[in-house]
Formats: sequence, C-alpha cells, structure tokens
Amino acid sequence: MKLVRMFRYEPVGMDIFDARKHQPKRGTVVVKCSGGSGAPKNGTMGHCYVKDATTNEFYGLVLEKSLMPIGLIEVAK
Repeated sequence: MKLVRMFRYEPVGMDIFDARKHQPKRGTVVVKCSGGSGAPKNGTMGHCYVKDATTNEFYGLVLEKSLMPIGLIEVAK
C-alpha cells in the first residue's frame, strides 16, 4: 500500500469553460494519475491527469490550480 494525496476539484481558469462531457463535477474528490504511454508528465504546463478517488474513473487533463489538497488515501501499488 502507498499513500496518495487527494484533492477536491474546484475549477478555475479554462477549466470553468471546458465543455467536455467527461469532466469532474465541482467538489469531486480526485487523485493525480499518469496519462498513459506517450503522455506528458503531470505538471507540464500546469496541467495534470486525474481520476476519481473512489471509483477510479479517469477524467483526463485539468489545471493543477483547480486542485485543492484535502488529505491522503491508501491505495494498492
């Protein structure tokens, strides 16, 4: 098991106007994740990939400034 930081998604900047259907709703608890093979690393140009902390549903890229830290969660390696 390892500890992973949890965040509450509160959209700012372009995340407010993002019209994607598959985007976390305001207040959703998310964790950072990798975007897969060939994807840029988290933090590149202020963006990161996120998924739902409870369902593991992948959402995609969001601005890092839209993520408010709220604590830690244990996940399997």
